[in-house]
Amino acid sequence: MNKLIAILFLTTIVLVVTSCGKDFLNVTPKNSLNNNNFWQSKEDATLALNGAYRNWETWANIIIFDAMSDNAYYDGWSNKIDGSATPTNVSNSYWMDQYAGHWFDYQRIQKYNRFLANIENVSMDNSLKQRYKAEVRFLRAYNYLYKVMLYGDMPLVTEPIAADIEMARTPQKEVKKFILNELDEISKSLPIQNQIQSGGHVTKGAALALKARLELYMGKYINAMADAKAVIDMGVYSLHPDYRELFLNDNNKEAILSIQYIKDAQPTRYAQFLSPGMEGGYANMSPTKSMINAYQTINGLSISEDPIYDPENPFENRDPRLKMSILYPGQRWNGRYYNPLDQQVPNENGELITNKDYHGTSVGPPGGSIPKKYIEPMTVVEMKNNGNNIIVIRLAEMYLTFAEAALESGKNTELGLQYLNKVRTRAGMPAATKLTEELVRYERRIEFAFENLRYFDIKRWDLGPRVLNGPVYGTRKGSVNMKTGKVTWGSERLKLNNRTFVPERNYLLPIPQHEMDVNSKMTQNPGY
Repeated sequence: MNKLIAILFLTTIVLVVTSCGKDFLNVTPKNSLNNNNFWQSKEDATLALNGAYRNWETWANIIIFDAMSDNAYYDGWSNKIDGSATPTNVSNSYWMDQYAGHWFDYQRIQKYNRFLANIENVSMDNSLKQRYKAEVRFLRAYNYLYKVMLYGDMPLVTEPIAADIEMARTPQKEVKKFILNELDEISKSLPIQNQIQSGGHVTKGAALALKARLELYMGKYINAMADAKAVIDMGVYSLHPDYRELFLNDNNKEAILSIQYIKDAQPTRYAQFLSPGMEGGYANMSPTKSMINAYQTINGLSISEDPIYDPENPFENRDPRLKMSILYPGQRWNGRYYNPLDQQVPNENGELITNKDYHGTSVGPPGGSIPKKYIEPMTVVEMKNNGNNIIVIRLAEMYLTFAEAALESGKNTELGLQYLNKVRTRAGMPAATKLTEELVRYERRIEFAFENLRYFDIKRWDLGPRVLNGPVYGTRKGSVNMKTGKVTWGSERLKLNNRTFVPERNYLLPIPQHEMDVNSKMTQNPGY
């Protein structure tokens, strides 16, 4: 199958066999199909598999998730990280799974469990059946991984549940063990292919890469190294030579797992969410001062260490990934200079007009810059009908996972440094000479900015009291010369919000009040 989601217009049929049981989970469609007349053939199983992939992950959970860290700010998610979260004002799709505009707790998990229960009755090639099952078990393991990382103890459900069932929380240690065992077992039934070869399907590389990610989070460094190296050694993945193009070109061999989109058939609108207001975008999310200042100089030094850094030209002579990842004031963009600092700008006739890119407008970047990784100039029509995939896991993560695990375990550090330098030099940065904690943490933050890894790194390194506390700022205020791009900076910064880190919450979100109300066995997380 080429880009499996192409068949997803038939997902309405698939929902018949993937509906949930619990009353507030019930999504059974009102039509004539049912399990007795659907699960009859390989074709039925294939349709159901495509249905399982639908909405398995969202672009928002990859890109916007960095707003839960010191990397970015997005007003719609600010209460998840600024200390004001409560069981009634925070929802997250890893608990409350969005489908067709409605929310259903555990909807995805129920869909996967229904698939696994029903496919057993289908007469089809056994090896293909095992692969289908492995793909869906991966999707279930992936969903559970983020449930347990965000909420801690979670009900572990591996079979379809009946209506009105109440579920107690399973200790997160058991859930993590389940995830690791699942990923290890299913990897044996999945092919060694990159995302181009698999057409977007889950592969052995994806299973072992996700396993390595969780092992790193759990401090299982020897296991993480082994699984990361197994993915690296498969020979089907390679670093894309152009870091900027990597996020705009689906024809790359670095992607291990991607959210698949197809223009016209299954498009996405994430480009409109990120694009400049003057071009019809919303520019809702902004990198923070902390994120921008974290990028080293081109010499591989921090901006406080290198005299080449000029605070009046703060984006010059920096790690090239800064320019490739962030659209900042004065940067050349779509035949003009990007200007989020002035309320009015001249049009082609020299007349002053309202600047929709201005940070104070509803479609201007609140912090004076926007993530650039996933966007390029396009029309509004193209923004609403975008077929570009979003990478969930890529080879660079395996290189840096191995490097960190090598550092922490004290084993294979030379190879770890080689792997880290592959990532670093691809970006145009000088090779490092020693593997250090500071270097590893720098590369993870910069290389994976806006890719849904930073919050979990903060959590496992326990950086919250330092980086998730206090005021959050964007760029300095100022004015952009629209003829030259030169920025005249003021002394005042754009203030985004204040954050208060609450340590007793242990980096966990609250269990939604809705779940507390309908499930007497559910208990709330500490601090809420």
